[in-house]
Amino acid sequence: MSSNQKGLSLQVIVIILLVLAIFFGWLGYQPGTLLNEYARGLGFTLLGVALVVYLTDAHGRRREQQLLAYLEEQRKSQEDAQLARESLIAKTQLIREIASGDAGLAGRAIRELDVKGWLTDGTLSNTHLTGADLQGARLGWVNLSGAFLSHINLQDADLSYGNFSSADLREAKMARANLDLANLTEAALQEADLSLCSMNETDLSGALLEGAILSGATMVEANLSKVQGERMALNGVNLERANMVESNFAYANMERATLTGANLGWANLSKANLEKANLAEANMSGTNLEDARLHGANLSGAFLFGAKVSLKSLSAAKSLANATMPDGMKYEEWIRRQSGEYVPVSETIPTAPSQTVTDSPLDYTHTPEEV
Repeated sequence: MSSNQKGLSLQVIVIILLVLAIFFGWLGYQPGTLLNEYARGLGFTLLGVALVVYLTDAHGRRREQQLLAYLEEQRKSQEDAQLARESLIAKTQLIREIASGDAGLAGRAIRELDVKGWLTDGTLSNTHLTGADLQGARLGWVNLSGAFLSHINLQDADLSYGNFSSADLREAKMARANLDLANLTEAALQEADLSLCSMNETDLSGALLEGAILSGATMVEANLSKVQGERMALNGVNLERANMVESNFAYANMERATLTGANLGWANLSKANLEKANLAEANMSGTNLEDARLHGANLSGAFLFGAKVSLKSLSAAKSLANATMPDGMKYEEWIRRQSGEYVPVSETIPTAPSQTVTDSPLDYTHTPEEV
């Protein structure tokens, strides 16, 4: 007999007992009945039996429901464990296919990972994909944090919004990749090729970029604070309004780079090549520019207060108009002081006599020691 049939039978018995209890109870209170007391007693007895049967049935059904719930939970737990094992096997196989070096196989694996949502959930974090060929792959929002990706081929790939924090990308091939808004904090990118990449608002804070190639990259409002980038190739890079505070770009090639409005406060640009770079309105307070090459650089409106830079280097700049000099004085006032024509602002400034003008914004004259 099934549990439903058993429950129905007990309900019928309870109903019959209740009907009999009511009948005998009613009979026990009728006038002229000889067995009034006996009928009343039997009615109460039947009522008690009905109550006991009902409570026993309810308790049994509750216990049965608890048992069924427990068994269902155990079944689901076993199913989940089985699915987890199958999922792990599938993930491991797909990761092996990505790392195989076969572009076709890797592409198929990437598509399957994407369908299952495994590109973004951390499945690929800390994985070993050294030398993988993912050229042109669509990997937006991918999570490869802490992954080992040295020598990987990610040229022309879409990596926008991707998480590469603390990833090993040494000598990676990433030319022309889209890294807009990607997270590359503390990533190892030594000798990596990032030429012509789009890296707008990309976070590279604390990254290791020694010897990396970023020629022609677009890095508007990128975060390069505390970057280690000695001998980087940054020629022709667009770094408008980029944050480069306390970064090390010693010996870097930044020829013709656009750094308008960039924050280079306390950065190390010693011996860097900044020829024909546009540094208009850049913050260079406390910046180390010792032996930096500034020939043809635009420093108009730049803030150079406290910067370490020689007059010889500044004299090679194309423009210093409205710049704040290392001593805190505006360039126009500073140049008048250097020429002996400076007077305080509160006094009337006479018309300056005509002078022979050189190509230098500082009209710099070498000292005997420098000749």
